[in-house]
Amino acid sequence: MPPGNGSPAELLRKAEFEPVSALAEYRLALRQRLLAGASGADVMTALTEFVDRLIIARYKKAMRKSGEEAQVAGDQYCCLVALGGYGFRELAPYSDIDVMFLFREEAGDSAPALFKEVLHHLWDLGFQVGHSMRTIHDCIDLAGKDLTIRTSMMSARFLTGSPYLFQEFNRRYAQEVVGSEVGKFIEQKVAERSREYVKFGQTVYLLEPNVKKSKGGLRDFHLLRWAGMARFQTATIQDLADRGFLSRQDCLSLTEARDFIWRVRAFLHFEAGRAEEILSFDEQVRLASLYGFHDQPNLLGVELFMQQYYRHTMGLHETLLRFVDRCLAQTADQRSIGAEPAVTVDNYFLVTGQQLTVPSELRARVLDSPDLLLQLFELARARSLKIDTDLLDDIHSHMESVSSEAFRTPEVSRVFLKILAGPGAVASTLEAMHRVHLLEKIIPIFATLRGLMQFNQYHKYTVDEHSLLAVGKAEAFAHEPGVIGKVCQEMKRKDLLHLAILLHDLGKGRKEDHCEVGKVIAEETADRLGCDEQETRTLVFLVHQHLLMSNTAFRRDPYDEKVLVPFAKGVGTPDNLRKMLVLTAADIAAVGPGVLTKWKESLLVELYLRTLPVVLGERDEMAGPERFKQLVGDVAREFTDTAVVGIDWIESQLKQFPLRYLYGTAPKRIAAHLGAVRRLKTGEALVEDSFSEALGICEYTVITHDNLTPGIVSKIASVMASQGLQIQDAQITTREDGVVVNTIQATDPDFAGAPPAERGAEIAETIIRVLKGEEAVERLMRRNTRLSSDRQLPATREATEVQIDNETCDRSTIIDVFADDTQGLLYAITHSIFQLGLSVEAARISTRLDDDIQQSLRTGGRHQVADVFYVTDRQGTKIEDPARLETIRSTVKEDIDRFMDRQVGASERVATGSPS
Repeated sequence: MPPGNGSPAELLRKAEFEPVSALAEYRLALRQRLLAGASGADVMTALTEFVDRLIIARYKKAMRKSGEEAQVAGDQYCCLVALGGYGFRELAPYSDIDVMFLFREEAGDSAPALFKEVLHHLWDLGFQVGHSMRTIHDCIDLAGKDLTIRTSMMSARFLTGSPYLFQEFNRRYAQEVVGSEVGKFIEQKVAERSREYVKFGQTVYLLEPNVKKSKGGLRDFHLLRWAGMARFQTATIQDLADRGFLSRQDCLSLTEARDFIWRVRAFLHFEAGRAEEILSFDEQVRLASLYGFHDQPNLLGVELFMQQYYRHTMGLHETLLRFVDRCLAQTADQRSIGAEPAVTVDNYFLVTGQQLTVPSELRARVLDSPDLLLQLFELARARSLKIDTDLLDDIHSHMESVSSEAFRTPEVSRVFLKILAGPGAVASTLEAMHRVHLLEKIIPIFATLRGLMQFNQYHKYTVDEHSLLAVGKAEAFAHEPGVIGKVCQEMKRKDLLHLAILLHDLGKGRKEDHCEVGKVIAEETADRLGCDEQETRTLVFLVHQHLLMSNTAFRRDPYDEKVLVPFAKGVGTPDNLRKMLVLTAADIAAVGPGVLTKWKESLLVELYLRTLPVVLGERDEMAGPERFKQLVGDVAREFTDTAVVGIDWIESQLKQFPLRYLYGTAPKRIAAHLGAVRRLKTGEALVEDSFSEALGICEYTVITHDNLTPGIVSKIASVMASQGLQIQDAQITTREDGVVVNTIQATDPDFAGAPPAERGAEIAETIIRVLKGEEAVERLMRRNTRLSSDRQLPATREATEVQIDNETCDRSTIIDVFADDTQGLLYAITHSIFQLGLSVEAARISTRLDDDIQQSLRTGGRHQVADVFYVTDRQGTKIEDPARLETIRSTVKEDIDRFMDRQVGASERVATGSPS
């Protein structure tokens, strides 16, 4: 009996007069019981019984009120049936109720009157009710036509009325529906569930999962139960285990996973006061505390809680896949009578069609041999075969009793590296090994990281799934056009590349920097696999330095010798460079859908192509004049009036640009910019706009004189912010003659694909008005700056981090800014820089791609950006004075913090509708 304002019986009596209040009191009592440690099953059973009593009491009361004829009908010709989760006694605190009124024709007009009375009562209580009135014939007929109806009635549970009518329904439904076309039914349910995965999450490791419908959620458990009911006529998973259709280990893990999710779901419902199924960030933090998870030096309590959640849901999903395979295999076996005979391979393995197994008399020998187990997975990979589900179950069960040291043999290492080398199915084979807990026997750290989430909005997957997904991304690159695809196709020793990708993030979850921990893991793995000195050196370098290329490409200028030469020296060899390019791209792509944009890929490729000649030893500094001469010719060919402007004029113009502009800009774009420079008049500004289909990027190039107005970059950024553009990169160029050529690359969220011509013209015109002083920046920002209504800024945030780098570049001082991503942030930064009397010579604008665990904890899962600015004083000189450098650092930080605080306030006003 739950504690609270009275017993269930007392509350039932109260429900006669105050139904809503009585139900609310009962839910409150159940909530207190849950907080005191009750299970989700306890809560659901108690609520189900309470609602049962409400419905039964109302049904009987309706019969008494309606007279003798209605009583006869209600007792003999009608019955109430619970369906769905309610039918299974799994009524969550605010779930819908699904009831069916089953009747015979002899009930006459009494049937709808009785049902109406019950329905109205449930509606008065505030329930969402799924309801139907059917005869037995209706049930059987509709079940044959509608998959949802067929499934719902498989959970039918008698409530009240005629038990004989329900027994007849149950018998006929089991004979005529449940036992018919079993294979087709299961295939339809699997397809239905697959469609839900598309809608609610195709990975178990969603950041904010739907505990009911996401992969690994309760719907997976329901599908397993429905498949068992149809194939084996079992009512519960315990029945499946008792009859040998489900292993004891799977039965235990399923029960634990189901009970864990039930309890989490109950907490979500009670907190929201409605049927809330999303395990949001806020709820994750709250539940982690309720479950007793505390922050550790290396992991948040919420990460530990979610690791447990993911382990349960992953285990549930994997068990579902194996069980459904077994159910469908029976159908396939029936169809394959007379099919091609089985073929024995390597004395131990049996191949039938596309199925791979081990005969029962040899199975114990294979399970006890790590060498043979690895050969099994390599054979499946090489021949694109599917390993028998029962065999996978046996492997999964057996792994608990085998130590990782048993897998430390030369043959295991040889075959494992062969799997990693491919070609084809490397990632899927590794995933299959991970599912049965075999991969962790070869790389033990995988056991610790199973289901470990990364509590930030960059990584959409847990550490283990991210690593496996990254291997799959690297495999996929080999089938794509472009530089990365070509590098993959020509690469040797893909086993080392795939192993490095598999290991690159396994240092996470520790107190130390994950790259340093990863280095040790790579060394241990290389030793374990018997790698030679060169292989070990390559593997350790790739894992230890896996962030080097992204940090350099996204935050530094590859045309600066002080950037390029140290990077090339760090990489060392062409082979390391090629592998690092693919690893970096795969790592980014595996962070989440769409994270590896064409723009980011282009920056990686640009750095790769700049570095390759250096590490090949083919770089010839004397080739500079020849390359420049070739560029002059390429640009000249883009001019239609070369005879008018002259080659000498083009050459003199190009000599005033830095190398990054010359060799990082297409000749066609250079020609367009030079045409604008030629048309430029004193006191004017011109804007060239274009759209790159390949990159999905809008490009705005502003050409003017540096004396037109102070703070040109800041003012351009203000226009971009006011129009909702998201800046990706900024190429800032001021020539010796004072001509400014500033190119801003940005995405325009208002449009899918190329924006209409009028959009570009409007933005260009606004930029010109602001630069010429015809429109004030402050007024523009107040009038137009957007605050996203679907992504409110957090009320609390971490302080901005500003770093000064005065070593990397000889010409400029570099300012690195790390801050919460906020509309107008670039304007705030550049405005602060301008106010300090500095000029922005170049900028790299990029979202931070990979936070280590400590950084993830610090940001609390919010988006952060890493913006980089190359600055000089107004005379074009690098800042050297230490005191002034510190003033710059602290001032920029303070200015950004003030801006962020104002934006938080504005966001709150938008959210609450308060006046500004």
